[in-house]
Amino acid sequence: MKALTPTLFVALTSLLMWPGQVVGDAETSLDFGSDGSYIKGISDALLNSSDNLKTSGLKVMFDATYVFQSVASGGFTGPYFHSFSDETSNGHTLNGDLRSELDTEQAGWWSQGTFNARLQTRIGRSAVQRAGSVAAINNEALFPNVEDRFDESVWAITQLTYRHQLSETLAVYGGLLNTSMGDENAIAGASQSHDRFLNFALLYSVVEDATTGNAALGCGIEITPNDNVSGSFSVYGSRETAGENPFRTWNGTTFNTEWTVSHGLAERTGAQTFGFLYGTNVLLSDIAADPRLVIISVILGIPIPAIPRDTWAFYYNAHQFIEGNEEGGWGVFARWGFSDGDPNFVKQNAALGLGGVGLFPTRPLDRWGLGFFFVDMSNASLLKGLHITDDFGAETYYNIAVSKSFHTTLNLQLIDSALPQAESVCVLGLRANYSF
Repeated sequence: MKALTPTLFVALTSLLMWPGQVVGDAETSLDFGSDGSYIKGISDALLNSSDNLKTSGLKVMFDATYVFQSVASGGFTGPYFHSFSDETSNGHTLNGDLRSELDTEQAGWWSQGTFNARLQTRIGRSAVQRAGSVAAINNEALFPNVEDRFDESVWAITQLTYRHQLSETLAVYGGLLNTSMGDENAIAGASQSHDRFLNFALLYSVVEDATTGNAALGCGIEITPNDNVSGSFSVYGSRETAGENPFRTWNGTTFNTEWTVSHGLAERTGAQTFGFLYGTNVLLSDIAADPRLVIISVILGIPIPAIPRDTWAFYYNAHQFIEGNEEGGWGVFARWGFSDGDPNFVKQNAALGLGGVGLFPTRPLDRWGLGFFFVDMSNASLLKGLHITDDFGAETYYNIAVSKSFHTTLNLQLIDSALPQAESVCVLGLRANYSF
């Protein structure tokens, strides 16, 4: 399967890249012209393919993101590290993210319907474990979240949904939901952003992880009472199903509501998002267990005791532009989340920072950011017995727009880890992203 993964992804991408063969009335032709220019032929073919896609109602978006990170100092070392991880101080990951959207009316079927699909793949070995922080230093290394194959080559369908607009203010949706698209912030980004921060604690409230997976069967409704307020109610499986049959892995049920309120300050845009998660009968590790029993489990290679529990989490994020807007300007952002603290491993998280687009007049498409985060771990017996405390960290990045489709990002992270065997770590990073 490892050898097949990249080949399969390229084949699927090629099928969608050349829709003249499968959609529309006209076939895509590679006419290289009298000068024999290969680049011109490819460019013309892509333009023709794009026109065919628009005519058929199908939109295709693709991101390929490479991340190199080096642990310059500190991190997780010591005699026990190599007993559970073979990561080195340098990490390399390549993430492919293929998304499609089909408008049923443009396709000639029925009105007000939309199908969405998402296919993701990942290869390479990161430095996430080597860094030793609770908050992962590379969000690209986490998706697709095939839980038993971290740092391995994987691929997974992470979204396959249908959405129907019932009225101007109400829509319904269902299928294989990609729940990671929630908790988005216009300045900081979201958990699967490819162009902003890399550290998970700045992209997402980590208190949500105990209550929800990133791909699960479910359904919900969207409500938009006016232009400034929008919200949703969702019900889905609590267990992560990426890379698995979602019909066979339903452990617990999660109820989620999320609301966003947009506003203006001196004609500058801003918004606040509020979300609440409640999971029932979620199979989670017993963090109130005796730490000595957990250590014995690790030594013997048996799973840490897990029991079905109810758990909840609240999350909040806000942003406000001080100058300009999302197309060009800068502003501030904040995140905050808190949970029950048991069975949730994370009791509270917070983040604060600033960022924007166009820091220099001659570089209007470059993106930049500076953020600080805090992850407060649970006080339950297990974590206290293992001397796990809190994560503090900071990250800064500068995203260079080489072209509209190709961006490179320079990244620096400094983290004081919650893990007792991890020293304060400095991580240098380079990200390259191609999108269309």
